[in-house]
Amino acid sequence: MIYSYYLSGLVLFVVLLVGGAFLHRLNLVRTYNRLLSVSGGGVSKEKVEEALFTPQGSNFNAAAISAWMLLFVALAYFYFLTPRVFPDLNYFLVADLASGPLGLFIFGLMVMLVTGLVGVASLGLMKFYGFYDMSREMKAAIMLTVPVLMVSISLSVYLGTLYPAGDATGLKAAALATLLLSQIILLSPVYIDTWEAVR
Repeated sequence: MIYSYYLSGLVLFVVLLVGGAFLHRLNLVRTYNRLLSVSGGGVSKEKVEEALFTPQGSNFNAAAISAWMLLFVALAYFYFLTPRVFPDLNYFLVADLASGPLGLFIFGLMVMLVTGLVGVASLGLMKFYGFYDMSREMKAAIMLTVPVLMVSISLSVYLGTLYPAGDATGLKAAALATLLLSQIILLSPVYIDTWEAVR
């Protein structure tokens, strides 16, 4: 059985992710067109992107990349650790792994290897965040998603150890809430910039 909040959470995750990517591209196109109209043409997109880019600092970049990787680890732990959502695609289908003393660690390592691809893609985050004017508070909030996502992962691991006994609805809600909250914070520069542009 797929609980409604599981499905709603997954749909919201995808909508936020796709919406953020779409709006980021829209923000770049809007800025380029505005500068093109002011300059009278003859400015390449590459020159505009280079002019708009602002380095955010190595500490921030490292934290942001870590946060994006942890975001997908938290997603995998919440949705694929037990058969609650995807009965035919979950960690419990590998019995030897699920019952082993290092099973959860190996599962996490496997997820990290997969999300390593996200990490490689996340190198583009240095450019992604460089297009936005971010305050210290916003940077701090993005960096704080790392421990928040660790909370989400820890809750999902605990729920996995409880399965199939107990319902623990409150813990499930907390794991999902911390996951989605972190995603919203990570994408907040895009949504805030879009909101300010249409006001």
